[in-house]
Amino acid sequence: MRLAALALLLGGAAPGTDAPRYPADSVLLLIAPWCAPCHAELARLDTIAAAVRPRAVRVFMVEDGARAAAMWRRVPDTYRWTPPDGEVRRYRTDALARAAGLPFAIATDARGRVCATRDGGMDATRVVALVGAC
Repeated sequence: MRLAALALLLGGAAPGTDAPRYPADSVLLLIAPWCAPCHAELARLDTIAAAVRPRAVRVFMVEDGARAAAMWRRVPDTYRWTPPDGEVRRYRTDALARAAGLPFAIATDARGRVCATRDGGMDATRVVALVGAC
C-alpha cells in the first residue's frame, strides 16, 4: 500500500494549501522502524548534515510503538524533530501523503514550506541534489 493512501486513511488530505509548516531551511528525513534503509540513513546523519550546512537536518519518526521508541533513541538529540503538541497526526499525514515509500526526505525553504522532496535514502550526494531543487 502506498504511504499516501495510508495517510489518507488516517484522516488527512493530500498536501495542499493548508499544509503544515515544517522547520525552516531544513531537510527532514522520514523514518520508521520497519524501514531497513532508514536504519542505514541514520548511520550517515553526520555526513548528510555536513553536506547541506547551514541547512539543518532533522529526523521525523512517522510511527509510534516500542520499536519506534527504540529506533528514536538511536537518533542524537540535535537531529530529532517532533511536530508541535497536538499536531503529530496532521504532520505525519501530510508528510506521508507526499511519499511513495520510505525512506523519504523533505527540504524546506526559509518559511518552512516544502520546496523539494525525494524518495530513497539520503547520502551526501543525494541530499545536495535535493536542496538544489529548492
